Amino acid sequence: MATTSPVNSTAAASTNASKAVATAADDTANGGNSTSHPKNKGLNDGEVAGVAIGCLIAGLIIGAIIGWLIFRSKGQQRYARQRRRSEDRGRLVDHPREANAVPLGISGDPMKLENIILQPTPDQDILSGLRRLEDIIRQHVETVYHLKPVDVEEKALARALADAGYSGSRSGIDFETVAGWCIETDTRCGALRHVLSNILFSAIDWNTPGPLTLLPKSAVAFMSSIRRNEKHRDNFDVMSFAWTRWRTLSALFMHPAPQERTPLEVSEPDIRDQGEALAEALDPVLHYFVAPDDESQHQQGDHLRLMIIETAQLGYTLFSHTSDWRFLYKDRSAKRRPVVCVGLEKLNGLDGHRFSSPQRVVEPHLIS
Repeated sequence: MATTSPVNSTAAASTNASKAVATAADDTANGGNSTSHPKNKGLNDGEVAGVAIGCLIAGLIIGAIIGWLIFRSKGQQRYARQRRRSEDRGRLVDHPREANAVPLGISGDPMKLENIILQPTPDQDILSGLRRLEDIIRQHVETVYHLKPVDVEEKALARALADAGYSGSRSGIDFETVAGWCIETDTRCGALRHVLSNILFSAIDWNTPGPLTLLPKSAVAFMSSIRRNEKHRDNFDVMSFAWTRWRTLSALFMHPAPQERTPLEVSEPDIRDQGEALAEALDPVLHYFVAPDDESQHQQGDHLRLMIIETAQLGYTLFSHTSDWRFLYKDRSAKRRPVVCVGLEKLNGLDGHRFSSPQRVVEPHLIS
């Protein structure tokens, strides 16, 4: 038996493997040529249409999402702008933390109205002005009017008193009684002082200005065109505060030199027409008691004009004051004695806030 070496066996195996591989490759090539396989025709028409519709729907969805994102972004920007505008408006209408403080310029430093409006006249100076006017009225009556009998009926003089602006409701004394006092020589001086006090002080009474007022005409006209404070009963204190602020600011704008912050002063040209109207209204009452000579007539007219100007000055002082004042025209006692100079009450403080009850500054001066 022949013996085969390991080397020869290995070589033979390698040769056989190579032949097997080559044979398989030839078989594959020959089989590909001889065997018939069906051809791949791709997607049919229905599938193509489905794909197209799917792409269209996907595109619409993507476009809608993109549009929604853009719209949402613009909406957020618009909301942010509206919120900023609302905040700006809120800053404009919100009350400042400090009472009566107004932001000034860009710096935002508060400017208090108390540092802008006119300085109030001290109470003592107001009382001095009141007493000075009382003395002027007394001197006017004692110097100008005679104590001789007069030829006038009580009823006629009572009608003249009413036309001149005398008020029985203010004084608590009826017209006929006052007219009788004026006619009687022993009570005439006191009665005429009472009449002049009642009419002159009512001409500067800001609480109840009448047709013969000596106060600034523009302010009185505005006051007559709006609702009275008494009609704001549900919010009286607030409206009183606002009304006082309006009055003091009006006085500031009327002042010829507001930077000086002095009380508002009257000039004769400012009240010439009003003063003449008041003098003409008083003449039908007073002329009975003036001597008929020219000198006495001129003296009475000149002195009356000076008295009216002095009255107007006190009225302008109170008009520009930061407090509200009230005149007291009558004797509250049962005697009902005539008042020859009004009393005075302060209704609120320098800050404009109303007192719980009025502060009596001076009592009315009565005929003893």
